[in-house]
Amino acid sequence: MRAPPPLIRRALIAPLILGGELLVLAASPVLAALSALLSPLLGGRRPVRVLALVLAWAGGHLISVAACWLLLAAREDRGRYYAVMRWFVGVIAQTALRVARVKVTVLDSERAEAVLASETPVVVLSIHSGEGDSLLVLDHLLRRHRRRPRIVMHEALAVDPLIDVLSERLPNRFVDPRGGDIEGEIAAMSLGLGPRDAVVIFPEGGNFSHERRRKSIERLLRRGHHEQAQQARAMKHLLAPRPGGALAALASAPEADVVFMAHYGFPDGFPAAWRQLPERTAIEMELWHVPASELPEGNEERIKWLFGWWETLDAWVGERRLRDGAGDQQVAGGDGG
Repeated sequence: MRAPPPLIRRALIAPLILGGELLVLAASPVLAALSALLSPLLGGRRPVRVLALVLAWAGGHLISVAACWLLLAAREDRGRYYAVMRWFVGVIAQTALRVARVKVTVLDSERAEAVLASETPVVVLSIHSGEGDSLLVLDHLLRRHRRRPRIVMHEALAVDPLIDVLSERLPNRFVDPRGGDIEGEIAAMSLGLGPRDAVVIFPEGGNFSHERRRKSIERLLRRGHHEQAQQARAMKHLLAPRPGGALAALASAPEADVVFMAHYGFPDGFPAAWRQLPERTAIEMELWHVPASELPEGNEERIKWLFGWWETLDAWVGERRLRDGAGDQQVAGGDGG
């Protein structure tokens, strides 16, 4: 889905979205009563928990959009917009963690955490692992380390008035995955990184599924990357990375260190999130640091390096699935190759 032109988004769609959020907030007493009545039927106070998240989103979204409009009128600098983004992401992330009874633990990541806390530009390469993982990554960078993330998003997200205005004032990029120049946009986005900037890329392009896994292997074979296709077949829990975006970022920001991020414990899709909602949940995160001076030279060597790291991350996820009795369920039914 392509985003409508800016005039349509801002004159027609934004008022509808913001007006709907105002209506939700105005109706919150009625919605609270209904959710309380439904909770015994659905168990785990699920309707109350979902309503808390919806109200946090609506209220935080409205306040953030209003703040951005005031910043536009005052012609404030980029840092103020990052402050709005940090506040909004923090509100949603903390509400989600609280209502879903989630505890996040960062494991054995002192070296990478020290780099994120320092005045060093970084390229963050993160796995996808379920619903909400992108929010956790952004919250970790924005609030824990006061980083200024640069992100690439599907162009359809431009219909959101907050994302629309933030992306106009911050060095983010909208792309069309079906035919846009994604690598070119990432390369442009990664130029001129400051000491607190972080380019954030999810090289897999989406959460794991058998169909995506099959297509990723076929894509590697079509492009002549037979060694990487074999590595992708051996990965049981992650999709093969698409190296183009990561290579473009590294080429545009040769001074940047690399931080790999893995996380485990997110629900696999919205039905799983609904079932898991009332249960106490543990999410584990680990980060690894690679200095810019240790990156290999040349695209082919960097592709091998990236796939080697993805094998490491796949093994990390596999250890936790085995510990929790999940085994190799991700690839049950064949490798799709």
